[in-house]
Amino acid sequence: MGYQSAGGYSGGGYKKPSNFTGNRGGNFSRSASVSKEEEKETVFWITEENYLDHTEKVIKELQAENAMITTSQIRNILSNISDIYNVVQRTKHSGDLPSEVRSKIRELTMHCYYAAGREDKVKKFFLRSSLFMNLKGILEASSETNKEMPETLRNVGEKERFLMLHKYMESLVAFQRFYGGKDS
Repeated sequence: MGYQSAGGYSGGGYKKPSNFTGNRGGNFSRSASVSKEEEKETVFWITEENYLDHTEKVIKELQAENAMITTSQIRNILSNISDIYNVVQRTKHSGDLPSEVRSKIRELTMHCYYAAGREDKVKKFFLRSSLFMNLKGILEASSETNKEMPETLRNVGEKERFLMLHKYMESLVAFQRFYGGKDS
C-alpha cells in the first residue's frame, strides 16, 4: 500500500528534513570531520624481547603529536584485557584457549573498534600500538590473513600470545603515566 521496503515510506505527508543524515544526531556528518588521509595500523608483533622498546616509542610519538589518550581511557582498556587475563591465568593448559575465552577476546576486539571509532585519539592509539593486529592475531595465528606474523610467534599458543598482549598493555599504561599522561 503506502510502504516500500527498499525505498522507505512512499505515502503522503512524510518528507525527510533537509538536514537528515540517517543518524540520531541530526545534522552531524562524520565524513566532514575526517579531512586527512586515514592512518594505517603500524605493523608490530608483540614478543617477549621487543614489546618494552616499542611501547616507549609509541607513547613518545603520541605525546609529541599531542594525541595521547587520557589515563582513564588507557586504564579502561587495560581493565577489559585484565578481566580476560584473570580467566586465562586459571586455564591449566597452554596452547589454544577455551571457546568461552576466545569469545571474550572477540568481544573485546569489537569493543576496542567501537571505542576507536568514537574518538580520533583512541583510534590513533590503537593503530600506533598495533593492538588491533595483536588482538586478532591471538586467535588467527595460523590463518592466511596473518602471513606477516613471524613464524616463531605462530608457533606460540593462544594463551601465551594473550599473556604477552597483557604485559604489553600494562607497559603502555606505565609509559603513558611516566610521560605525563593526563587524567580524564
